[in-house]
Amino acid sequence: MDPTSCMKGLVMAGSQFRNNRSDANILQLQRQIELMISLTMKGRSVKFFNPQQILPMECLSCLCDVIEDHHTPAALSHKTIVLLNNLASYPDIRDAMHTTFNFTSSLAIFLQYHTQSPGEPLVLQTLQLLQKLTYKSKVSYPNSYMEELIRFLISHVLAHESDLTALCLGLLANLCKNNLSIQAHVKALENVKSIYRTLIAYVSHSNQSIVVYSFSILSNLCLNEEIGEKVFNAKNIYQTFQLIFNIIVNGDSSHVRGFTCDLFIGLLKSPKIQQSVVIYEHFEACLMQVLHLITMDTESATKIFELLLSFCSVNGLRCTVCRALLNTPSLQDPDRYQPQIHQRQITEPFFALVHWAGQSVETHDQAPLFALDLLKEIFEEVIDSGLSAQLSPRTDVVVPMAVEQLTPPCDTDGSVLKLKCLKTVKALDVLLVLCNDEAMKLQVAEAVDTKVCSTLLEHQYQHNRLGMTTGHCGIEEDWSEAGVDLVLHTLELMSRIKTYVANMDMMFYETLQDQRLVAFLAFSLTNDTRARVQLALRLLNQALPLPEFPAIMLGDSIAAYNAKQATERKVLNIGSTEPPGSPGKLHSGKASVNYNGTDGGKARGKGSPQREGSVDTLIDRMNSGLEIKDVKASEIMDLYEHKLASLATKESHLQDLLEAKQLALAQADRLIAQYKSRRAQSEAEARKLASMLQESERRSESYRDQINELRLDKERQAEDMEQLVGQNSKLQAIAEEYEQLQAAYAEQIQRVEALQRSVNAHMDEQKSLREMNEMLRRHNESLKNQIEDEKKRLTKQLKDKEVKLTEEKDKVRTLEHEKEDLETAVDKYRNELTKLEQVKKETVKKYEASIAEKDALIKTQKAELDKNAQIVAMIHNISAGVKS
Repeated sequence: MDPTSCMKGLVMAGSQFRNNRSDANILQLQRQIELMISLTMKGRSVKFFNPQQILPMECLSCLCDVIEDHHTPAALSHKTIVLLNNLASYPDIRDAMHTTFNFTSSLAIFLQYHTQSPGEPLVLQTLQLLQKLTYKSKVSYPNSYMEELIRFLISHVLAHESDLTALCLGLLANLCKNNLSIQAHVKALENVKSIYRTLIAYVSHSNQSIVVYSFSILSNLCLNEEIGEKVFNAKNIYQTFQLIFNIIVNGDSSHVRGFTCDLFIGLLKSPKIQQSVVIYEHFEACLMQVLHLITMDTESATKIFELLLSFCSVNGLRCTVCRALLNTPSLQDPDRYQPQIHQRQITEPFFALVHWAGQSVETHDQAPLFALDLLKEIFEEVIDSGLSAQLSPRTDVVVPMAVEQLTPPCDTDGSVLKLKCLKTVKALDVLLVLCNDEAMKLQVAEAVDTKVCSTLLEHQYQHNRLGMTTGHCGIEEDWSEAGVDLVLHTLELMSRIKTYVANMDMMFYETLQDQRLVAFLAFSLTNDTRARVQLALRLLNQALPLPEFPAIMLGDSIAAYNAKQATERKVLNIGSTEPPGSPGKLHSGKASVNYNGTDGGKARGKGSPQREGSVDTLIDRMNSGLEIKDVKASEIMDLYEHKLASLATKESHLQDLLEAKQLALAQADRLIAQYKSRRAQSEAEARKLASMLQESERRSESYRDQINELRLDKERQAEDMEQLVGQNSKLQAIAEEYEQLQAAYAEQIQRVEALQRSVNAHMDEQKSLREMNEMLRRHNESLKNQIEDEKKRLTKQLKDKEVKLTEEKDKVRTLEHEKEDLETAVDKYRNELTKLEQVKKETVKKYEASIAEKDALIKTQKAELDKNAQIVAMIHNISAGVKS
């Protein structure tokens, strides 16, 4: 479902319902309201329903018309109340419903028409809606609808307990809070004592909501009176404190916990209650339990922060809060925080406080702002009381968190921009408090640089209405005033740390002499906020001695602000003393014409009967002081009876006209609000378009500069391209030579392999020759043995065979010849083997040197190829960039 289409459908259906109340139009409007109910259910984002825009305002106006129409069907009224309850859950929409559209009076009148059936869900939901709208809101009094509403609430409070009791008590508590006129009205009632007795009885009720609401009403009505002295005396006050702390810690819901915190904050405004809290012996123990609630949801944490800030405002309690937060067990172990800071739930109160301070205001609303305020209070107490040596302030965690907040907000709507500026200002406040201690100031100076400060200032100069137009006499956007505080606090921080940060002093004095700062200083000096004026005066005191400070421009801007304020006061005085067309003058004029003037008398005398003429004559005679002795008493009585009757008729007619005027005035107020909203939106759109135009011009200038730079880059790249083309041709020649070298290298490898094979063959042959030599050696030894044996045998047979001596000698000679031949052959083979080993060694050395030389050449060629590949890739990337 598109939210914009749904809102347009609701507005159209509401218009058709006003023009024609047919069943089809009623069903159509009810269907559109049901769609909006589904879009605004709890947990869904309602950013589309911005009450400052036209379409949401028309939706609220349509819903207001449905509520104010007493002939609206019950089913349609019920759906409307449900939708309004959903919308009232969001603060911005709730404020618009209460202030702009005055839903409170419309719902109070609506409630009067449904009091006959108080138990119906419609009445319960109406009371819930009224309770939401009146929470922390000022309600005008006296008026007729408010008296009827108070009478209705008190009657149900005094009656038997029912489903309406808690709602009526809560609404009555909202109405009585900080509203003296309603408090006086309730105190002036005849049954006020019964009201007090009933409320005191409800204090001991089992329902926590009823208890808190009763305490709130009693504190608002009779805290400083005699009955309040009895209820909140010294004997009961400590039980009251314990009860309030128990409800805060163990509350049924975040709503009850928040209302209880508001009750305690209201009680702390009384000096007697403050003294009682200071001497309350269980305060520190209860405070530790309350601190652990910081780790809960956003609503609970926000209320706890408000309560802690209220404690800090009481003399004697700020030190206790400071010690309770900083004396946690985890702070004794510094490394324990590091893994916890990234967890979704941080269990230690101080780390939870730092965690909340760093959250976004878009998702957590006021919680980060209160957390930063509490951090400021804590460190003020630590520095002022000299507790930094006793406690562990953990500035190593706080300073980085605070510096992270010093970022300019992105473009969004004015309310969020205001919250972001306020958060940045509060982060600057924390850093400024830390600068009061010398050691902490050094940590701040280490974390802050000139870029952070210049970014914050430039954003305000470019987007803040004061910075965009010098001498601007007014705040047109609700966040501009927060932007002024941001500028002043940034300059104050720069002044504090300028001697510790490089180039900070130069930037600080240049900023003070910047003409764009004049509008911010002028607005601050003419403001009614004391702190802002004092801060601006401190900065002005440092800026006046500078040679180029625009003092004349500052004087003109201050004069313009004063002139505008004088003009506004003059207009207000004229409007209050002599309003044009005032009802009083018109009424007196009509009276003079109709009753006292002669023209009126003549006009009535012409067209009136005789009795009317005699009545006029008697009136004239009575006004002129003539005696009326000749007039009978009965005629005078008739005269006065006739006169009183006519005055009663005119009074009733005037009452009807007054009611019609009131309705018309309410409608006119809504139309004026719509007109103002539309005008504000159109002005915002115009300012946005102007800023967009300025931004587009700046972008076009930057694009023009970029185009010029690109042209120069293109020319340089063309020259580089020519050089690269020449280098590419050289590289191609080198690549061809490299291919030839690769082929030669392959041939050399083949030759080396052939030589390796021949070496292996020679080695095999050498091995065979060694085997043969071994065989011949063994054969020779065997022959020697045979010869010896034969010689011995022959010697023995010499004498016996002398005849055969010659033959034997021949055999011996033959064998010796064979031996010599064998020894010659062995020597020959041995020489050949030695030569082969020498050739092998020389061949191996030669090829090893050749291989090493080729490897070196290959590595050189590979390095050149890698360079060539890088150059080719660079050429390819440059050419691809030029084509794109």
